[in-house]
Amino acid sequence: MLAHAVMSDWATAARPAVIFDFNGTLSDDEPILFRIFSELFSAHLGWSMTQQDYDSQLLGHSDREIVEKALEITGVERDVDALLELRKGRYRELVADDNPIQPDTVRLVQLLAEHGVPLAIVTGAQRDDVRAVLASSPVGELIGVVVAEEDVTRGKPDPEGFLTGAAQLDCAPTDIVVFEDSVPGVRGALAAGMRCIAVGVAPSAELTAVAPVMIPRLSADVVEHVLPLLRA
Repeated sequence: MLAHAVMSDWATAARPAVIFDFNGTLSDDEPILFRIFSELFSAHLGWSMTQQDYDSQLLGHSDREIVEKALEITGVERDVDALLELRKGRYRELVADDNPIQPDTVRLVQLLAEHGVPLAIVTGAQRDDVRAVLASSPVGELIGVVVAEEDVTRGKPDPEGFLTGAAQLDCAPTDIVVFEDSVPGVRGALAAGMRCIAVGVAPSAELTAVAPVMIPRLSADVVEHVLPLLRA
């Protein structure tokens, strides 16, 4: 009910728009990322990273920040760009045959686009990762703005990426609702002055504490009740 209230309020804004986080939100790929980073850090840093390590120290940060934090944790010296290239190649291998944007999420994006809602992605992921997934998904042609890791100097929880996305959408931050799955992402969206709904089937206590509203997954029922308002 709380999410419905947030969306009802958002639908009355001057120019309602939506920003999606990518990894773990629009793209249901956090298990893939955990697998990739686990393999990468085990092979090159000698670190047997646990799920708890990933969730508490790395989740929600940009790819570069994740690698840099892993180097700091392990005390190992490696070339960050070289590790990022290995991560990028492995990611593209794993998403090539099984697109991680789920059908329910595709339908949500399609409904928003059909009703003229401006759409953007703001992510700490590398642009090539986002393109690799969008290229083989129906939502690829519907989302016109992508703000990736390369486009900002300060990652989440800094609001820079969200404000950049708002400017590219030509929308006021107060007209935007953000869907996020991480503590840094929620904090960044709120710092930008935007509404924020957190997404997670089994959210951490930390995410629950900072998120104004939680929903288990992205699907059409998030927006169906406000479609008449968007038409108006």
